[in-house]
Amino acid sequence: MAVLLDGIEVPLPKDWARTQLSQAFEQSVVGQLTNAQPIPLGEQVIPVYEGGFEVGYTAEGGRKPVSEVGFSHRVLSPNKFAGIILVSQEAARRNPAQMLENIQQDMRNGVQRQIDYGIFYGKSARTGNPVPNVTFVNQTTARTTVGAGDLADEVLAGYDLAVAGNPNGDPNGFAFDTAYRTKIARAGAVSNTVGATVPAIPSLTGAGATLGGLPVAYGRTVSGRVGTQDATVTKGFVGDWNSGLTWGFADRIELKRSTEATVVDGAGKEWHLFQDNMIAYLIEFTAGWSVDPTKFAAYDEGAGA
Repeated sequence: MAVLLDGIEVPLPKDWARTQLSQAFEQSVVGQLTNAQPIPLGEQVIPVYEGGFEVGYTAEGGRKPVSEVGFSHRVLSPNKFAGIILVSQEAARRNPAQMLENIQQDMRNGVQRQIDYGIFYGKSARTGNPVPNVTFVNQTTARTTVGAGDLADEVLAGYDLAVAGNPNGDPNGFAFDTAYRTKIARAGAVSNTVGATVPAIPSLTGAGATLGGLPVAYGRTVSGRVGTQDATVTKGFVGDWNSGLTWGFADRIELKRSTEATVVDGAGKEWHLFQDNMIAYLIEFTAGWSVDPTKFAAYDEGAGA
């Protein structure tokens, strides 16, 4: 596969499309807490194992205990997402390979923000409009206040709420707005219910960070700070990311280039690429997710924060 930058062909790896999406998903907030999986293009009904198996004592020759385990299901409806990047031909001509790298990074960042914003809030990152027929984490009714009192106690209160909403599992990770990295660091070392501790100064990069012994991922999308969208009062989530969330993407991805099209944005502004000496790159991909909000709790910032 190759793309053209001002008449210069720049080769791309054979698995470029899958690699780009995989990297974007892995680096997203959600991708740091749970793995995506490939999904087909059509709507899918996904069985979810709810557990219930127990082993008990039985006397020699006695009847063996029987457990009836439970299953539920989720509907995963893939949705298409797209974006167009505009660059000047003069800029592309100076360093075609570097321009391509910049475009790839921008695409990865855009995909990350959309996936996180969609899973957390069920909305389009570009417009803030709802994505149809999706569930999302912020639909949870289990909510507690954060930022107004002792942060360690507030974090643990949210954990307890998530435990109460998920009797067959346990919370296994936190997601917080990046503004809470230093707030959590200042909370100091505290013991949680299993005796683990919060590091006095956790990693500010977010890589490999833990909170109470559980992984924690940071990102602006957690509070809804995406593009022109304002932040919400919600600053974090805790829950069972493995059983409460199913998500993934279709392998098929489209990357198209044009120097002659007319491009119109959501506000009605037009770019005439040939006349304006510009290049447009269109990326389209299909992704889907299904969330069980009852397995999560939200942290809403209090008035005294």
